[in-house]
Amino acid sequence: MRIGIVGGGVAGSLLYMLLRRVGYEVDIYDLKDRYFKPCGDIVPNLYTPPIPWKVDVEIKDFAFYLDGELMYDVSYNYPKWLVIDKWGWINGMRPHDVKFTRDFSGGYDIKIDARGPYPMDREVVYTTRAIVKTDKPLDRAIFEFDSKLTGFYWIFPAAKGTINVGAGFLEDRNSREALIKYIKEKFKEYELLDLRGAPVTIGEAREKSWKIGEARGLVFPMSGEGIRPAAMSAEVAFAAIHKEKEFDSYLESELRVLINRIRIQRFLLSLYRSSSIYVRRTLLRSLMRSDVLIDAYLDDKLDINGILDAVRVIKSGVSPRKLQE
Repeated sequence: MRIGIVGGGVAGSLLYMLLRRVGYEVDIYDLKDRYFKPCGDIVPNLYTPPIPWKVDVEIKDFAFYLDGELMYDVSYNYPKWLVIDKWGWINGMRPHDVKFTRDFSGGYDIKIDARGPYPMDREVVYTTRAIVKTDKPLDRAIFEFDSKLTGFYWIFPAAKGTINVGAGFLEDRNSREALIKYIKEKFKEYELLDLRGAPVTIGEAREKSWKIGEARGLVFPMSGEGIRPAAMSAEVAFAAIHKEKEFDSYLESELRVLINRIRIQRFLLSLYRSSSIYVRRTLLRSLMRSDVLIDAYLDDKLDINGILDAVRVIKSGVSPRKLQE
C-alpha cells in the first residue's frame, strides 16, 4: 500500500515513522525540506509519544498576570509541563527526501492531509514567537493576559539558558509588533536570537476527511497547545490504517474525549470574546485565584467535566496539589 502525507509537522512526521516501521511505502510532501514552524515548544506532562521527544526543561512553577498585576503563582512538586526539542524531534522523524507540495500528484492508495492550519478553512490566531537570551535565568512559565484582548503573552524557559517569548491576540493580527514592544518592556538587556510567526487554529475545520492533527482542528483554543493532540491523532490514524478501519469515523471515536474538550473550549472562548471588559476581568480573576481551575487549565481540562471536578474539589476544601501529593 502506497501512502502520501501532505505536511511534515508533528502529525505528519509521526504518522510517517509509525507506518514506515511496519513496512508501508510512504512519502511526505511539504513546502520545506526541514521543519521550522515556531510555537511555545511546551507540552503538559501527561503523554509520551511512541517515538520519544527530547525534554530540554522541566517546569514546576507558573505565574499568571492580568493587566500587569501578578494574580497567582504556583509551584508543583513534580514537572507539570515539559519544554521539548520539537524541531529536533520532528526533523529526526522526517525523511531526507521530503517531496515538495507543489509536486503532489496521484498514485497513492491513501492520501493524508497534515498541513496544520494551512488549509485556512477555519479561524486562526496569528502568533509570534521569539527566542531571547537575557542575563536573567528563568525557571518558571509566565502567562500575561490583557483583559482588553483575547489571547495572552507567554514567557517560557527554553534550551541552553534561553527563553521562549510569544504573543497572540485575536483582535490584533500584528502580534510581531506587540511582542517586540513587550520584550523591550520586560527586559532591559537581551539578545534576540530568532523571531518567527505562524497562525494557530482556534476554530473548527470545515472539512475533516482524511485529515490529522491541526489540519483536523485538533488544537486547544484556550491555550493554543497542539503538539499533544497532533501526536495522539497520528497514533490513532496509524491504527486506523493498519487495522483497515474506516478512517474518519475511527478517529472521531477514538479521540472523542479530546475532541469534546476542544469543542467545549471553543464555546467557552466564544463566551469570553463576546463579554465586556469588566466581565472578562472578573472571569480571569476568578480563574487565576483558584488553584483548582488553574490546575485544569494547565492540563487542558477546562471543559464541563473539568469544571465540575473543580467544583467538587472546592467543596471538599482540599487543594488538587494535595490530592496529587
